[in-house]
Amino acid sequence: MQRKRTESGQSMVELAMSLVFLLTLLAGVVDLGRAFFAYMIIRDAAQEGAVYGAIADKSDLTAFQNKVENRVETAFIDPSDPSVVPIDLNELSISTQIIGSPCSGPGNGVRVSVDYSLPITMPFLGSLLGTQDIAMSTSVEDTILSPICP
Repeated sequence: MQRKRTESGQSMVELAMSLVFLLTLLAGVVDLGRAFFAYMIIRDAAQEGAVYGAIADKSDLTAFQNKVENRVETAFIDPSDPSVVPIDLNELSISTQIIGSPCSGPGNGVRVSVDYSLPITMPFLGSLLGTQDIAMSTSVEDTILSPICP
């Protein structure tokens, strides 16, 4: 009499090996989606700050930074719960610069740069990448349209 050979456990091992790969891939897709969303927000915020700088008083550069921070803050607010802001504004670095003389007339420029470090949500993915943050940076230049000076 010949015994029937069974393959018990083989499917479980295959599932475990492929599940690790699939879950890591899913975690990467989620984090890269969050990074793309965050990049679009800081890019739009920098653009709004540059447009504001093109028409506003150039003597107060903190007004540019406040405009960018307000844009980022309102973009990340969850409409279902206004108290939740899933971005750490302390990780946001904003720099503004006037290119040329702001009072000499139109044609000079304003530059707004925004740097942000987005934390990765999946710790295992961070160990694969070697960092727990996704660093992103954007810079927008706009032409000064109305030289309002004090």
